[in-house]
Amino acid sequence: MSDSLRTVRPPLVIEQVEDALLAFLKENVSGQCKVEVFPNDPKLYDFSGLPAALLIHYAGSRYANPKGPANTSQIRTMEFSLVLLVRSLRGEGGAYNHLEDIRLALQGRAFAGAGPAIIARDQLMGEDDGVWRWEIRIALGLPAVARANQSPAPLMRPAFSTL
Repeated sequence: MSDSLRTVRPPLVIEQVEDALLAFLKENVSGQCKVEVFPNDPKLYDFSGLPAALLIHYAGSRYANPKGPANTSQIRTMEFSLVLLVRSLRGEGGAYNHLEDIRLALQGRAFAGAGPAIIARDQLMGEDDGVWRWEIRIALGLPAVARANQSPAPLMRPAFSTL
C-alpha cells in the first residue's frame, strides 16, 4: 500500500446532516411524496407516476465572526434547500399540504448535531408543463471549529529594509 493513499474519511458534517434530514423526512413526510437527495443531473429527474417528490441538497453556509482567544471557533449556519415538485396546488396531494407537512416535520428539530432547524423561507420557483416547483430553505446552526493541528501563520517580514 502506498504512503500517498489516505485512509477512508468519515462522512463530512454536510453529508451527516443531509443523511439525517433524508432519513427523517422519508419517515415523517406524507407517503405521497418521494424523498431523495438531489440528483446529479436534475434535468433527467423523472417523477412520473408520483404525486410529489422532495429533493434535498446543501445550499451553503454563513459564518459568524470568530470567537475565542485564537479566533478558531465560529458559529456556522448551514442552509439546505428542499425542492418540492408537485402536480397541483390544493388538496391532499397538493403543494400547500406538502409545504405545511414538511414545515411541521422540520421546524425546531436538530439533525446530526446541527440545529434546531429554522425555516428560512418557502417560495414558488415556477411551473413548467404542469409541474409546480417550490423551494423550502432551512437553516441549521452548529459550531465550526478549526482543526487542532493547524500550523501558525509564518512570521511577517518588514515591508522595508532597515539597512
